Amino acid sequence: MKILKKELKHGKVVVQAQSLDDLWCLSQTVSKGDTVAGKTTRKVKLGSAEEAVKKTYFLTIATEDVKFEEQALRISGKTTEPNEDIPKGAHHTITIEPGDALTVIKERWQKYQLDRLDQATQEQLKALIVVFDRETALIARLKTRGYEVITELKGKVRRKDYDTSTATNFYKEIIAYAKDYDERNKPDKIILASPAFWKEELLNELKSDPKAGTLKNKIVLATCSSVSENAIDEVLKRPEMDTVLATAMAAKEMKLVDEMMTEIARDGKVAYGLKEVEGAIEAAAVEKLLISDVTVYKNQSSEQLMKKVEDTGGKVFIINSENAAGQKLDALGGMAALLRYRTS
Repeated sequence: MKILKKELKHGKVVVQAQSLDDLWCLSQTVSKGDTVAGKTTRKVKLGSAEEAVKKTYFLTIATEDVKFEEQALRISGKTTEPNEDIPKGAHHTITIEPGDALTVIKERWQKYQLDRLDQATQEQLKALIVVFDRETALIARLKTRGYEVITELKGKVRRKDYDTSTATNFYKEIIAYAKDYDERNKPDKIILASPAFWKEELLNELKSDPKAGTLKNKIVLATCSSVSENAIDEVLKRPEMDTVLATAMAAKEMKLVDEMMTEIARDGKVAYGLKEVEGAIEAAAVEKLLISDVTVYKNQSSEQLMKKVEDTGGKVFIINSENAAGQKLDALGGMAALLRYRTS
């Protein structure tokens, strides 16, 4: 994400999306009632010609609906001023794709909204995570928000406990995949995680490969208890990953939700569920508000609640519902608050 202009006294921010992650970020930032402006293409008939031609317009609309789908951001609403063939008040959709610029005008920008844009402008860690044992490997890539499982590799089942040839061949298969991924995507780090000592065995296999090149310098080892998506979440929370994953949003979200779960387990300074959280916000007791992006989208009152939290000195964290952290939060009603003091 590039921020091209920021005029907060006029409520205006102009951004340029660089990736699909940026489009997702904007889908969570633009709200109903915002004014947005951008280029759009529309088919129009010129004169008496039967065939329509495509024309590009720069339109300004009052937002009524925002959708992130089919690798594009679609913002629908009514035009706020006439523009050539398009009258004021006409329904229209502005479609934003990576590389496009968008002007967003809000009556008031909240801190959590500006923070979200700032985070999107920061260089994010590009990492490949491989959780594996001698027979299975689950491979995922870190995204700006969360991670995406790319593939699962299956090795041949060992015939005997002392048969190491099968394991060695499977390690070579994992290494071949990692080398190919490294050449195509140039990740900053490749995290190898396994139960027991398998990660060390694979690393030794990698070091003996004369074609491994700079791949060896990107390797970080971690421990996990299984080979599953839960293991990826486990890796993101490991203490030894704190420095490596300092810029990874998924790890930060996981730690916040874990902090919340710890407070719940000890019956500590926490509130969860809409009714309890609303009460804590009214009492100005909220230090950190955790709210899932699904809740932000579905609950019309969430925007006002987030504003109240910031107005009383609290911080707002929007958690991705696609990941384990967001799923835990959604299971508790979609929002929770870490409190300055107990309210009941």
